[in-house]
Amino acid sequence: MYFLFLLLYVFFPGFFPGFGLGFGPGFFPEPRVQQPEIIGFAMVNGRTTGGKNGPVVRVSTLATFRAAASSTFPMTIRYSGNIKGKGFINIKSDKTIIGEGGSSIEGIGLLIYGHHNVIIRNMTIRNVVSYSNIVIKESAHHVWVDHCSLSSDRDHGWDYYDGLLDVGNKADYVTLSWNKLHDNHKAMLIGFGDENTNDAGHLRVTVYKNYFYNNSERQPGVRFGQVHVINNYIKDSSGYGIGSTMDATVRTDNNYFENAVQPIKTDFNAKPGYVSGGNSNVYRRSGKNTISTGVCLWKPDYPYASRLLPVQEVPEAVRNGAGAKPNLLWNEK
Repeated sequence: MYFLFLLLYVFFPGFFPGFGLGFGPGFFPEPRVQQPEIIGFAMVNGRTTGGKNGPVVRVSTLATFRAAASSTFPMTIRYSGNIKGKGFINIKSDKTIIGEGGSSIEGIGLLIYGHHNVIIRNMTIRNVVSYSNIVIKESAHHVWVDHCSLSSDRDHGWDYYDGLLDVGNKADYVTLSWNKLHDNHKAMLIGFGDENTNDAGHLRVTVYKNYFYNNSERQPGVRFGQVHVINNYIKDSSGYGIGSTMDATVRTDNNYFENAVQPIKTDFNAKPGYVSGGNSNVYRRSGKNTISTGVCLWKPDYPYASRLLPVQEVPEAVRNGAGAKPNLLWNEK
């Protein structure tokens, strides 16, 4: 029944003028949500608008979520469920995924494989086995992941869970902002393997105002790409915080490290990468950086100075602002 109504809604949206369908959660039009301006690479060489030009539908079950996310039409999907399971939800192009307050997914990842123009906001995803909680790969581009809460645990072995938010295999023009990533061994990987040399010239990613805590490493770990890491709060890291290897270039601006064993590191994997801007960070009760390459002055071309917090303000702002929220009417920029 849900699939029938979804098809009817997509092809004949005028049949459902502004009221619920009356079948459980149903699919029905809703007011557009307020969306702050996107910063960074997701707005370079094109724009990321998600499902802006399509209908807004509501789902609360795994079956209806998968059906909506895999459709070939622009769509904003509002998710209000609490589902548990295994596997993944494949998200196709021109979609906005928004989690309602109190919603969650356990054991099921969101995958963007080879698709583009996707926005994921306000999702709580935990304990995904065999996949990372969110994966962006296979030349996917123009993706924005914002205000999501992603976690697993460190009680299991290193390889029991994968990461929390990963980008690789020639993915490009991605912004990861205001997310909370915690309790994981390998939180955020950008570039999946030393052998993936065709990632060079891709993996342009902005990592902005995320709260990393109680992770072992990869906050983020980067191969090959050009990655801008701005105003992140990295706390209680038992390994390295930011890693740059395989000729990657990582620009760091006003990040705050606290209780990080090794905040920034380049001397691992087959060869090191480059780090720009490390002098603007704060290293509180943290170890020393290990940067084995020479001076790098790279900055991204997009404007960001007006969105850059003073580094001393980062812990409070990011701790209070990051992660999924009860509603979407926030003012964070």
